[in-house]
Amino acid sequence: MNELQLLLGTSQGLVVSSIAALVLRVFVGVDFMVHGSPKLFGPGRRDMRTGMSKLLGIPGILFDLTGLLEFIGGLALLLGLLTRIAALLLAIEMVITTILNITKLYNAPLPRGWTEQAFKATRGYMFGWELDALLLASCITIVLIGPGLLSIDHLILMIT
Repeated sequence: MNELQLLLGTSQGLVVSSIAALVLRVFVGVDFMVHGSPKLFGPGRRDMRTGMSKLLGIPGILFDLTGLLEFIGGLALLLGLLTRIAALLLAIEMVITTILNITKLYNAPLPRGWTEQAFKATRGYMFGWELDALLLASCITIVLIGPGLLSIDHLILMIT
């Protein structure tokens, strides 16, 4: 493979794809674990739970389940264990959090537009929903490409 094919080519082979899947899984998994751990173990966990329950009007148990999904799902992505299932569940969560973030947290109808003052002031990075959308896209990508060769899922398939 010459340099031009390496730079412009679309097919790199199973090993390179598996390395790419590993990098994506590790970064997304760690990010979910970082966001899930304060919901489960943090010193301000109780206050955060009460505040989010009041703000969103949801039962506190959903806050606990979200923290559990983010932490354990993130760990599953990191390890490549039940990868597609974890990524799918986390993608569903990201759809819900994106919608809640855009509507309930900011009391605004969908969609928000470029004419709004807050959108202009932040140059389009408005209210933090873009992280949820990026994680959603990452989880969908992981569901589609799978865990790759460098995963516990692959080891389990090799043994059976």
